[in-house]
Amino acid sequence: MEDMKKSTQLIERVQRRLSLALWGRSLFISFVCVLTAYLALLLFSRFSGYLREWFPPESLGIVVLGSLVLSFILFRKPEKEQAARLIDQNQGTKDLFLTVIMLEKAIGNYKPLVIQDAEKKATKIKPATIVGYQWQKRLATSCAGAVLLFLVLEYAPQFDPFGEVQAAEVEQEKAKEFQSTKKATHARLAELKNKDTGQSDEESKDVKMAVENLKSDFRKMTPGKKQENTKTLAGHQKSLGGKWRKIAEEKMKSLMMKADQSQKFGGMSKNEGMKKWNKELQEGSTQSLMKEMDELKEQLERLTKETDPVKREQLKNEIQKKMKEMESFAREQTNSKAMAAALKRAMKQMQMAQSKGIKPDEAFKEAMQSMDLAKMELKEIAQSAKDMKKLEEALKVLQMAKKVNDKSGLDGEACENCMTLEDYEELYAQMMGNMPGDGTGGEGQGKGGKVDEEDTGDKGFKTEKSKSAITAGKVLLSFKTKGLSDRGEAQKKYNKLFTDLKQGMSEAIIQEQIPPGYHDGIKKYFNSLEKKTEENATKK
Repeated sequence: MEDMKKSTQLIERVQRRLSLALWGRSLFISFVCVLTAYLALLLFSRFSGYLREWFPPESLGIVVLGSLVLSFILFRKPEKEQAARLIDQNQGTKDLFLTVIMLEKAIGNYKPLVIQDAEKKATKIKPATIVGYQWQKRLATSCAGAVLLFLVLEYAPQFDPFGEVQAAEVEQEKAKEFQSTKKATHARLAELKNKDTGQSDEESKDVKMAVENLKSDFRKMTPGKKQENTKTLAGHQKSLGGKWRKIAEEKMKSLMMKADQSQKFGGMSKNEGMKKWNKELQEGSTQSLMKEMDELKEQLERLTKETDPVKREQLKNEIQKKMKEMESFAREQTNSKAMAAALKRAMKQMQMAQSKGIKPDEAFKEAMQSMDLAKMELKEIAQSAKDMKKLEEALKVLQMAKKVNDKSGLDGEACENCMTLEDYEELYAQMMGNMPGDGTGGEGQGKGGKVDEEDTGDKGFKTEKSKSAITAGKVLLSFKTKGLSDRGEAQKKYNKLFTDLKQGMSEAIIQEQIPPGYHDGIKKYFNSLEKKTEENATKK
């Protein structure tokens, strides 16, 4: 067979251009189809409120990807016969090039003539004249459609005739809130796990070290160095008192105030359960509350496995009620914002199990995590109560040590066998009991007798009346007129004012964060006033 290089190359080049042109046409048709379908669904979503989650800004990529995929599906690569026939139609060569591609199967002596004629004409034909690219109009149309689609997506108003948009927004907010509560719980759990709470000891390391330093200095006391001893004890008193006030102010103030108001002045807690929890926490115990929380966790686990809708709803209501009581106790009684927040998150996470965008198993799992966090926060409160109790004990022993030092001087050698604060308290109590009193009799081992007084000489005293009120801002009695008052009226006013003043003083003890070493003296003073008042009333 003679050489057909030029004609064959022409047919192949025309075939490639025809393939590209046909694929471009398929791509344009695909783009128009996909864009139309996307725009129709988008308009349906905007007017009805359905399928709203299908159309974020990133969804525009679906149009491009869909157009490419559909164009390859629709595209059919042209054969050589189709390219040759197109050349013949365009150049009017009467099937010359179609005959060229069939010469291998043809029989006859005319082949050389056909090849010669095809090669001669192939040199004069340009493939671009056979297959032209008409891309400008299609590209302009595609750009216009893309711009229209973008404008509709960004600026078309969203209607909500069936309330679907509002419901979807509520679910979306719940999902965001759930993730936020999840992060908060895990962050706080990590913080508490890395924190030294002193759970293995009666008190935290900081308090334990302060008490050990105090006991160490007790053993170093010298009887002949009262001033040095006093200075050392004063330093410990300042340090221990500061730690006590810090814990009371930051963590235990509300708990102490509730206890003081309910126990000292006849108040009552909201219910007996909270009263019991309150009392235990003051003693550093969390037994009842921990038991309640463990039962709640067991109920949550049962709730995840319960299939009966009626029993499931009853169990859920019971859990929510208990959680609400604990959250109220944490917020109102202990003032523990962290514990209240953990319990509140547990309630929310349990409720979120019904949301469409949140898996129920995940929601219940996070609720149990929040319950674990609440237990750890409870241990923090109990630890603070233990620390305060230990500090109160240390301050009490320190006060006794100061009294012994003022009288006879402290001797550290007497403390060699003392190991605990109770040992020191017992030792100092014995030493105080053996000390002679310097007063005129009464409590203790006083020497008795009359106190010598010197009545001669000018003492500089002035006879005048104090202008200050003797009660909390109210005048007990006025002397503007002569005569007797109504019998019993002044006594009633005095009793009322005295009760109010006593109540205010009790609150002031807590609010001012006065260490417990001074509480007894204040209470004894008011009790003595009350006793004298009762005696005077009896005499009258």
